[in-house]
Amino acid sequence: MFRLTVLITIGFAVSVLGWIKVPDNYPGRIVGGEDAAPNQFPYQASLRDANMGHFCGGTIINNCYILSAAHCDVDRDRSKFVVLGSIFLNNGGVTHEVIRVINHPNYNDDTFENDINLLRVSPYITYNAAVQPMPIAAHAAQSGDAVVSGWGHLETDGESPEILQFLNTQIISFEECYNAWSGASKIVSNLTICTRNPVGQDACRGDSGGPLVHNGGLHGVVSWGAAECGNGMPGVYARVSSYVSWILANAV
Repeated sequence: MFRLTVLITIGFAVSVLGWIKVPDNYPGRIVGGEDAAPNQFPYQASLRDANMGHFCGGTIINNCYILSAAHCDVDRDRSKFVVLGSIFLNNGGVTHEVIRVINHPNYNDDTFENDINLLRVSPYITYNAAVQPMPIAAHAAQSGDAVVSGWGHLETDGESPEILQFLNTQIISFEECYNAWSGASKIVSNLTICTRNPVGQDACRGDSGGPLVHNGGLHGVVSWGAAECGNGMPGVYARVSSYVSWILANAV
């Protein structure tokens, strides 16, 4: 009965809203950005190593799983904690232990294909005004406004900010992104989604794994871009809608 109810709920969300709420489970910086306000991005997660150092972002998708990028934790031993519910990098929030890392089985560390993973956390995530899940997109967006957020470097060799940053950006077509990155070692494909970044604005080191949100749903996971952050090249993200079946099968 529970599984049937979940399927009906998911089907309604896809047909009417174009996104999927991942069911909860009970007994799975930005260059040129702006400071976030408290509770503005309640789905944002900060991935921490054993010393509580921030190294990547992530997105809350249900009450025990964070969606992030596989390249953040290739060997599945770096992600030790996640911090939720604070816009401050070194103050506030709730810390959860990472008890399992699930990288996509077809992730390629050379081309960054299938650059997506799931982090199971403990204890269960408690929702409030500062901590909320983000529905995942059921269909790919071809254009439109989007927002990316994170605590990545403020410039290529700079430092991470204390306050969560966000950047309003534009989703671009596959053709525009593919042509811009023609000849790159990493892959632009139907498994990626890209944004147009004016010079001086971009996701950067430390933003990887973080959310690209469009029209109330999670459409992208920060994956890769130019070595020199903010040089005007498109930003490349794992396309969340391409992985809906994998996410729903594993975030349980």
